[in-house]
Amino acid sequence: MKHTKRFSLFLAIGWLVAGSWAEAPADFALDKDKNGIKVYTRKIEGSSLKEFKGVTSIKTSLTSLVALMDDTDALTKWLHNCSAAKLVQSMNYYERITYTVINAPWPVSDRDTVSYSKIVQDPKSKVITIYLKGMADKYPKQSGKVRVPAMKDFWQFIPSKSGYVTVIYQLHSDPGGSIPDAIANSTATDIPYHTLLNMHKIIKQEKYQTAKIPQVKELQ
Repeated sequence: MKHTKRFSLFLAIGWLVAGSWAEAPADFALDKDKNGIKVYTRKIEGSSLKEFKGVTSIKTSLTSLVALMDDTDALTKWLHNCSAAKLVQSMNYYERITYTVINAPWPVSDRDTVSYSKIVQDPKSKVITIYLKGMADKYPKQSGKVRVPAMKDFWQFIPSKSGYVTVIYQLHSDPGGSIPDAIANSTATDIPYHTLLNMHKIIKQEKYQTAKIPQVKELQ
């Protein structure tokens, strides 16, 4: 796979909650623990939609994970309910704006999201954090889609000398429009669980395992 001087750092609806959290903070409750994936949720004051946090461990490299994030065309194959993804703007190696469409269960209208993303790597620990922030007005509104007006999300890859990388996916959003609470909050478990389960499978592909990205530094 060809890598340009930028990461296809995506969204599924997000911005950042900083921190290297392999364990859930006290205010999160464990909702699902299956297939090596833990999903935590918590209520957010003033919002009917819960915030989620998915945690898993994958035997792979940091480079392979970044290569997967850089593969915009593959996003629909593993990000749960993502039916379309498009790079809107690449500012530089670290920053970009991405557009995605997220399928919603009937009778709810599909949502689309526009997010600014930035990647940083800690020079000592080699932890990679991908911060995402909603920028709803950076891409024209699309017919038949409800634009997600606000979101906060991050991805984090925490390497270890055992060869495993802890992957954290945390997100909260305002889905926009009207969504029954039961449907909205069911996605708080389904999205991180199925996304991380799909990641376990797709990351094994040779193009990710053999990817070369000089800017990504592995833990020695």
